Amino acid sequence: MNSLKIKGYIYVILSAVIFGCMPLMAKHIYADGVNSLSLVFLRNALSMPMLAVMALLTKKTLKVPLKAIPSIAVIGLAGCCFTPLMLFASYNYIPSGIATVLHFVYPAVVLIINIIISRKIKTHNLISVSLCVIGICFFYNPNDPLNFEGALLAVLSGVMYAIYIILLSHFKYKGLSGFLFSFYISLTSTIVLFIVCLSLGKLALPQSAFGWMLTTFFAFAVNVGAVVLFQQGAVLIGSQLSSILSTFEPITGVLIDALIISRVLPNVPSIIGCILVIAASILIVVFDIRNEKKHQT
Repeated sequence: MNSLKIKGYIYVILSAVIFGCMPLMAKHIYADGVNSLSLVFLRNALSMPMLAVMALLTKKTLKVPLKAIPSIAVIGLAGCCFTPLMLFASYNYIPSGIATVLHFVYPAVVLIINIIISRKIKTHNLISVSLCVIGICFFYNPNDPLNFEGALLAVLSGVMYAIYIILLSHFKYKGLSGFLFSFYISLTSTIVLFIVCLSLGKLALPQSAFGWMLTTFFAFAVNVGAVVLFQQGAVLIGSQLSSILSTFEPITGVLIDALIISRVLPNVPSIIGCILVIAASILIVVFDIRNEKKHQT
């Protein structure tokens, strides 16, 4: 298989694993006085200096083509601003577990948008997305309350994330460093989120030195690690494969919650969900290898 595609698979899966660890870190940050909206703001603001340093080390510049700035801004607002804003807002109405399940409609939305754009449908991609959606549904707890407004916000966050993935995979300036690209996305998101936090009176900063250290590490892990990895992976393997492989995020979340937080084995529905998501990921890799072999012969 093409080495670049292998890198793309690895990048997206690693990104999903890091994202899956977010709730564990966020839980301790919230305990230090930070709310969810402020954490998204701090995640972007604190990562900017690190992203700038990494960009300077790799590309020796912070300059980007002027024509690329509007595209970067739109991608940043969709993926790193509006998506978490809607997802975290849904937590005010429904449990985070249900919100996560509804948010993960985005692989199906990505597939639908790609079908509309290309007017083509690949059977194995349809099967993979179906397995993913069914697998994610197994993480749903029927005992959790469901509220229409919260459910709508969670679904819209998934739709917005799907748009982010599509825009990312079609970004024209692929020669830009991942760190440089993420720096400008974080800059855009920081400005918008700062205005939102102030206007809503929701700006809440860490109350201790440990809280600041943990929040800074969180920003580094997510924006310098997970976001950059996902962006690079999406460019290498495309929107559909990226959206399917990113479902390793809830698997990671389930395993962390069961083994570290609750210290019990995952329940049967969660195990079935994990198996279905992994099966979907294996399916797309197998068909990708078969397609490459066909093109080589």
